[in-house]
Amino acid sequence: MSTGTDAGLLDKPKAQSVYKHGIIEQYVVRYATMTASRLDPKRCVLFDGFAGRGRFETGEAGSAEHMMIAAQKIKASTQVDLLLVEKDHDSYLALNAVADEYRERGLRIAGYEDDCANRLGDMLSLAKGASLFVLLDPCGAVLPMDPIRGVLDQRGNWPRTEVLLNFNAGLIRRSGGQLKKGQLDLGGVAKADTVCGGEWWRDVALAAHEESGGENWESAAEAVALEYSRRLTAGTKYGAVVAPVRRQVHKQPIYYLIFLTQDPHGFWVFGAAASKAREKWIDFLGPDADEGQGTLWDTVKDQLDRENAKAVDRITENLRVLTADGQPKRVVQHYAEIFGDVYGEAKETAFSAALRAMIKSKEVEYVTKGSKPHQHVIKKSGV
Repeated sequence: MSTGTDAGLLDKPKAQSVYKHGIIEQYVVRYATMTASRLDPKRCVLFDGFAGRGRFETGEAGSAEHMMIAAQKIKASTQVDLLLVEKDHDSYLALNAVADEYRERGLRIAGYEDDCANRLGDMLSLAKGASLFVLLDPCGAVLPMDPIRGVLDQRGNWPRTEVLLNFNAGLIRRSGGQLKKGQLDLGGVAKADTVCGGEWWRDVALAAHEESGGENWESAAEAVALEYSRRLTAGTKYGAVVAPVRRQVHKQPIYYLIFLTQDPHGFWVFGAAASKAREKWIDFLGPDADEGQGTLWDTVKDQLDRENAKAVDRITENLRVLTADGQPKRVVQHYAEIFGDVYGEAKETAFSAALRAMIKSKEVEYVTKGSKPHQHVIKKSGV
C-alpha cells in the first residue's frame, strides 16, 4: 500500500505539489462552508487517506496541513472534523506532531497509522450527518476501484460527498509498455488491473498507443484515466473531471487528479480553484519559453495576461453559442459549455469580463443577476 505523496520522499514542494496544494487551499474552505450550511449542526468531515508527513522539512504545508489550515479558518462558523491516515511509521509520527499543533487550537483531528483501505469504515461512521471531502493522494497506486465506488454508493446523495483522487499516469505508461512486450511477470500489469478493477484498461491503453503511432504512452494514460473516471461514476449521480498534473508545462503528466461531485456548483468551484492553483504553479515554474513572445524580458505576468485575454475571447464565443437559442440559461448548470477547453485554466474573472462586455454590447441580458458569477441567469438580448 502506498504512502502519501508528502511522506518524506520530497524534502520541499515540487511543481506538481504546488498545483495540488493550490487546489486544496482554494477549494476546501468553499466546499466545507457551502455544503455544511444546510446541515444541523453545520459539520463537514475532511478525510486524507494518504496523509504523509503533513508538512515539508522546509516548514511549508503539505496536503494534510492545508486541510487543517482550511478547518482553522472556518471553525467559528462550521465544525470541521479531520481524519488522517498514514501507513509509514516515521511519516505518521511527523504527521501527528503537526496535528497536535492544530488540536491545541481547538480542531478535532483523528489520526491512524494504518492502510487507507482499513479506515474507510471509520470515515463513513464519522461523516454520518455531515458533508464529506475525500482526498486519496498516494505516492504510487491509488486504492482499487471497488472500495472507492463503495464509498460513493454508501454515502448516497445527501449530505454531499466529493472525492479528489490521484490516478497515477506513470503506472499506466509502465504497465502498458510491459503489456505490449508480454512482460506480465513484472507486476505492473497486475497492479493496473487491481487499480482499474479489471483488465478493461489493457485494450484502452493499447488502442490509444497505436492511434498515437506507437511513439509514446502519454495518450494511453489519458485515455485510461478518462475511462476510469467514467466507469467509477457509471450508474451514479456523480460526474467527473480529469486534470493532468505536470512537472513542467510541456511535460507528460505525472498523474491525473480526478474530481468527483454530484453538484454543478462543485464543478464550477473546482474549476475556479484549479485556475488559481494553476497561476501559482506557473509562478513557481517561471515564464514558459515556448509560450507567447519568448522575449528576454517576458514575465509570468505577461504570460498570464496573454492567457487571460485568450480565455475571455474563448468564453465570449462559447456564450454566444450557449445563448443562441434565446432560452434562459442558469450559468452554473452550463460550466462545461461556458469554459470549454479552458475549464480549470480560465478564472471566474475571465467569465465575468466576457459577460460584462456582452451585456454592455447588448448581445446578452440578465434574467436574474446573482451576487456571485455562478448565480446569474442569462439569455440572448431581444429574444
